[in-house]
Amino acid sequence: MSGLAHVLRIARVDVTRMVRKHTDTSGGLGRLASLLVFVVLAGAATLGGGYLAYRAGGAVGPGDVAVGPFSATAALRGIVAVFGLIGAAVVALRAVGQRGTLTNAEGVLTVVPTGEAFLGLLLAEYVYVLLWLGGPAVGIGVGLALGTGSALAAVTVPLGVAAVGATVVAVGFPVGLGLKHLLSRIAFVARNKGVLIAVAFLVYFAFVVTGSLNATVVALFEPMQASPTGWPADLMLAGTGLLAPSPLLAAGTVAVVAVVGAAGAAAGTRVATAHWFSDPVLAGESEEESASKQESGAVGTTGVAFQRRLAAAFGRPTAALVLLAWRRAARAPLKLLYVVYPLFFAVGVFADIFQTGRIPGYLPYGTVLFVAWAAGVVFTLNPLGDQGAGLPATLLSRVDGRQFVRAHVVASLVVAVPFGTVLTAAVALLSPLPTTRTVLLVAATPLLIAVATVLSVGIGTAFPRFRAVNITRSMKTVVPSTLAFALFSVHLVATVAAAVVVSDEGARGLGAALLTFVLPFGLGVDAETLSLAAAVLLVVLVVTPALSYRYAVRRFDRYTLD
Repeated sequence: MSGLAHVLRIARVDVTRMVRKHTDTSGGLGRLASLLVFVVLAGAATLGGGYLAYRAGGAVGPGDVAVGPFSATAALRGIVAVFGLIGAAVVALRAVGQRGTLTNAEGVLTVVPTGEAFLGLLLAEYVYVLLWLGGPAVGIGVGLALGTGSALAAVTVPLGVAAVGATVVAVGFPVGLGLKHLLSRIAFVARNKGVLIAVAFLVYFAFVVTGSLNATVVALFEPMQASPTGWPADLMLAGTGLLAPSPLLAAGTVAVVAVVGAAGAAAGTRVATAHWFSDPVLAGESEEESASKQESGAVGTTGVAFQRRLAAAFGRPTAALVLLAWRRAARAPLKLLYVVYPLFFAVGVFADIFQTGRIPGYLPYGTVLFVAWAAGVVFTLNPLGDQGAGLPATLLSRVDGRQFVRAHVVASLVVAVPFGTVLTAAVALLSPLPTTRTVLLVAATPLLIAVATVLSVGIGTAFPRFRAVNITRSMKTVVPSTLAFALFSVHLVATVAAAVVVSDEGARGLGAALLTFVLPFGLGVDAETLSLAAAVLLVVLVVTPALSYRYAVRRFDRYTLD
């Protein structure tokens, strides 16, 4: 079999395996949701991009136009180049994670040369990029063809996008594989990988919030216009008759792809040879292995004094389980990253605060909601799954359901109540919130945290997740199930919304107006009716956590392993 046949077969097997993995809906609700998200996003980009391109094709004519300080053609080159840089970063991160490891490397590398194996993975990664970009590229090309009357646009636009994808993969994948080699072969990095990833995540978040990311992109935009990586924009425009593309740069795109592809293949082969034929540093036990070695009463000398205080208040089994829950959280810092996911929805708010120096009046309410959500997610939304391989020992021990559930609730409250209350108080004092409302909000924070924690322990017990989720190829962590996340979040948001409607007259008026606008057939809701409905709903939602706690206790006492 020739070298090209080896490359094509490795790529085909890899793509087939990955497609089957992502289209297999028997993997649970999360897998189905991921597939639906892909279909919706790809379909929306294809149809929406095609429609917008059709409209643009009829509105924009030949000849260049000014877009701010730049010409439209130059601006399009800059956009293509900057997006190519971002795409290369995404591909590099994929290589650092799951994509940089050759499946069944021992068998493959004894049959084919390293270069052919690497090119097979490189080609497979290019196919994945085309799976995301191919549909929108064809949609935009067809839209421009219909809008301009030039059928050639349906060819040149996909070719230009394919050229961008080729350079993105040729640059990003070798760089990512090189980073993976450094991360897995340097002892300090390998043994503190979780902490370093968490720190990098926080630095990235700060980079976004402070506006540094936007400033960097703006600074790169002008010089990237002259970069060869922006030439595919001329190829895309070549068949449309729009603006003023350069035929020389459009033809030069082929040379750029060839040169960058050859350089990426050569460099990537050298990196792959060094990486695949070297042994990784032993980074220590995985989360599951370390958890299996920790029995319910296993504590170190540093926690003895604190355990005695907990034991005096709650009993020895509960105290041991509390310390075990904290240690599991400390040993798996990647799991804590899920807590900050809601903050991404508030990036714009944080950016405004950083720029203006003022905290909006609604932020204290959002802070209370966030700390309550975080308190329920960390320790109590997957109590059975967090036990890992130690669950059979816990079930067979003398720990009963009340002690087990109470331990996880206490583990959450001891950490979340002081931290959440102080954070809420600080945000409320710095905001324009009235003093009376600030006092009430701060006083209610511990209560809401307790309610959220007690609620989440029942939901997490009802819908546990035992299987670890891949963060990278070599790192896994057990996180709550998607359904548990959804149910807990919906209940918490509904509780806060109902409480705001009941207590705030302005919120009642706004809510009634919104419902009247949304409801069909001319139906409407007045503020008094909405307040009554919210009060009834609030009573039901407040009672639910007590029932959730009792359910969690009975569930543990009656739980059996399959």
